[in-house]
Amino acid sequence: MHRRIENFGRIAALIVVGSVTLAAQGTQTSSITGSLVDQNGAAVVGATVNLVSSSLQGPRVLQTDEKGRFITRLLPPGQYTITITKAGFQTIKTSEKIGIDQTYQPRFTMAKTAAAVVEVVATAAAVDRTDVKTASNYSLDAVDALPNARTMEGVALLTPGVTTGVGNRVQIRGAMTSGNLYLLDGQNISDNAYNNRGVRLIDDSIEEIQVITGAISAEYGDVDGGVLNAITRSGGNEFAGQLRWELKDSAWNAYNPKDPRGSFPNTMNEEKTISLSGFIIKDKLWFSGSFFSTDQTGASTITFDLGNRVGSNPVISNNDQTGLVGFNAPYVTRSKEIRRQIKLTWALNQNHTLVSSFNNSRTDDVNRNYSAAMTTALVPQVSTSEFLNLQWRAIWSNTITSEMKIGRKKQKYSAGADAANGSPIYNYSSGVGGYLNNGIFNSNDGGDNRNNQTFNAKVSMFWDGAGSHTTDMGVDYYKGISKARNEQSATGFTFGVTRPSLNGQVAGIWEARPRDVWEWISGDGEAHNFSQAVYINDKWTVDKHLSFNVGLRFDKFKAENESGKSTASASGLSPRLGMKYDLLGDGNWLFSAAWARYNSKVLEGITNSVTKQGNPTEIDHPYIGPGGLTTYQTFAYITNLATVRTNYDFTKFAYYNDPTLNVSLSSNLKNPTVDETQVAGQYFYNTPAIGAGSIKVTFVNKKWKNLFDYKTGDSGHVTAPDGSDLYMRVWENSDVAKREYKGMELETTLQRDEWQFIGTATWSSLKGNYEGEATNSPAAGAGLKNFTVQDGVQMYDPSITTPYGYLQGHVPLRIRATASRAMTNQYGKTTLGLVYRQDTGLHYSKSRSIDNIAALNPALSDQFGSSFTQYEGGRRMEGVFPTAVYLDLALTHEFTIFKVASKAVTGFFKANIGNILNHQQIIAWDTNYTAASSLDAPWVKANPTTFGKPRQSADYGTGRTIAVSTGFRF
Repeated sequence: MHRRIENFGRIAALIVVGSVTLAAQGTQTSSITGSLVDQNGAAVVGATVNLVSSSLQGPRVLQTDEKGRFITRLLPPGQYTITITKAGFQTIKTSEKIGIDQTYQPRFTMAKTAAAVVEVVATAAAVDRTDVKTASNYSLDAVDALPNARTMEGVALLTPGVTTGVGNRVQIRGAMTSGNLYLLDGQNISDNAYNNRGVRLIDDSIEEIQVITGAISAEYGDVDGGVLNAITRSGGNEFAGQLRWELKDSAWNAYNPKDPRGSFPNTMNEEKTISLSGFIIKDKLWFSGSFFSTDQTGASTITFDLGNRVGSNPVISNNDQTGLVGFNAPYVTRSKEIRRQIKLTWALNQNHTLVSSFNNSRTDDVNRNYSAAMTTALVPQVSTSEFLNLQWRAIWSNTITSEMKIGRKKQKYSAGADAANGSPIYNYSSGVGGYLNNGIFNSNDGGDNRNNQTFNAKVSMFWDGAGSHTTDMGVDYYKGISKARNEQSATGFTFGVTRPSLNGQVAGIWEARPRDVWEWISGDGEAHNFSQAVYINDKWTVDKHLSFNVGLRFDKFKAENESGKSTASASGLSPRLGMKYDLLGDGNWLFSAAWARYNSKVLEGITNSVTKQGNPTEIDHPYIGPGGLTTYQTFAYITNLATVRTNYDFTKFAYYNDPTLNVSLSSNLKNPTVDETQVAGQYFYNTPAIGAGSIKVTFVNKKWKNLFDYKTGDSGHVTAPDGSDLYMRVWENSDVAKREYKGMELETTLQRDEWQFIGTATWSSLKGNYEGEATNSPAAGAGLKNFTVQDGVQMYDPSITTPYGYLQGHVPLRIRATASRAMTNQYGKTTLGLVYRQDTGLHYSKSRSIDNIAALNPALSDQFGSSFTQYEGGRRMEGVFPTAVYLDLALTHEFTIFKVASKAVTGFFKANIGNILNHQQIIAWDTNYTAASSLDAPWVKANPTTFGKPRQSADYGTGRTIAVSTGFRF
């Protein structure tokens, strides 16, 4: 015992020292905690336990202790064969697949006889019997049998409680899409701005993905949604490889009713992946590497409808806008990309292992769509990403292990238009939005750099005390590095207009009513965001019935501007508590309850709002030129830089946002938090009549507090460079922001003969008044106190502009069901895969733009803005679109081509058919109302002809799609 404490002390000291130097986080390995008794229930001491796996570098040999237990951690996930021997007893042998962050907990009975080897069939109930977290593990080899995207996001969307939210990004249990944590081989690969996945991966390099949705242990921080935890392949004592082609041609796909016939280019798009893995030194040094390349051409259409031109000018119908450059105008996309990945696993000895992973990619896009309302506003983009991770895994004794990880991630986006093509124009009309004339951004501004440096260290200890305990203690460190001038226009100006018209698509007479010009001023330097944490998490098994999870995490963040000055800091405790009860002690009936508080990720887009990084100064100047705001002018006239300072009043500010002047962060910020309560029940069965499987029901409730939002109008004033008075915008913890999620999840599994079934259904409700993000604005806030009070005077009721109601990502019922079967015959192996998808219709808001701020209060400052959104009846997202239903099919056939030294080279062919029934379903329709000048003005449909009807391809579900995979592997 004394030696155990000495070892523990040395490791703890190492953690403390290491944390000062440089956070990858999470668990990417597996564990086994087994017990061995004789026929009388007495512990079998000193038995030899031999573990063998193709994932493990050499066998691992253990001895059962005085209580008949054997414990081993830091196992690479995989299929394990366990052989237990002791003189005078029968030999026991079993095999079990153990996934990421899973603990296999078998209990074996050993007969006192020298009989032959006894094969023990393991059950699913023996895995993670005491773990309260809600998680799903997916082997990518199994996922490959299904007609499903093999990405981290595609796999996550098969999981209960997971849907798509703002920007079609992954949303887990009601959190914003920025509330998730993405890990690859233990490295944080989250995008600094959006906090979704920031690194492009090679699908074939992934071995397994774990999706954690609830009751998350204290080991994971900066998350209030879920964790997407993936590991790459490691190699082995046998060489393996694959050459795979993914083939697509949009001409194979079915047209939707609104797709222009003949608009799909008949171009074969190919994705090629080459993978090779094996050993450099058997049982000592393994490698796995992959290379991916593609050059794809696609087709899309402009989806922004500019509406009808009204007033003294002739009306331009939607049909006149269809075709060349405007609404429904087709355009061709092209994406050329390469990705590389390599991983090395080096067993220094049986107890110490080093793992290193590297990945990089480059993508060149043509015609990238950033809210383009016409084809001339499409832009090119170059994207690069890279991550590097190094891990040290150490076994100090049978009961003490440690892990240390250090890593970095780099991202860079260079997108934008050419200044020679003029300035972008933004359409204010009817809340439609969209950019005209030219695209946004400047490809020559140095790019948007989103990097991080991470460090993580953890010690795990198994010990006894009123039962048995597995205790994890660790530290996390994260440094986010943002460097982005983020120039919004190649010319430095964006022009705002209303009621634009393409006027028959003739470029020379494109027209609009000028309103203002946005002047952009960018800055240099880097902004830094730091997150540090310490945690302890204890899994306490009292007996075969009862177990607890007790965890506590302390998080602290700090933000620095370009000069290194601290601009914000906060800290908070995050307790994680859980209980699991095994009703009969046999692992068949399991009940659990958990309560957790999560400290949400502090979005770097918010902390960087007081820096120039990714946040240039914007100054909007009103139009004062000929004809005023009601006269149509040509695009060329509006964007003429030679007359910009005479046609626009640069002495007045319609809007002013300088992150270093009139934006600040509250001095007493707290970490945003969410409280989660979860209860669950699960039953495992195995009967000849039905098969083997389980049924699980989970109830969850989440409520957010201290959400970050901005306040303007009653937070003081500053003086602008021209001497004008400006209101301060202050980011603070909102006391009025609401976000609440309730859900019930049903998950069933069944294996019968060659068939495997998984069915999930999620009933949920997501309500609040705080969206917090937009498609292209990950840290938008909600502005719940934006001029609601101005200089101490109540201006308007905030429920008018930000009412309580359903939020984006609210899906009342979401069903995912998969089925697969492998059949072997004389021609090889054929695998059938099916996925059924059903989502109740998305909710939408019946809303319109109010152009005149006097509709709220004539005394409102011009800084409030010139328009706002009004919701019909004061209700958010009360409209409901139809339910979407799809059935997808995959057929895979594998066959032996030839053999080399008894090793088979296998060919394969896979047909992937989405929406095999080609269900031409309506999933959306025209909901646009024209802008109004007062709250009680009549609600006028923007286009009575199309209102309530589908008007573009995106208003229909995706038609039948066909893709083919082929290649060979060995």
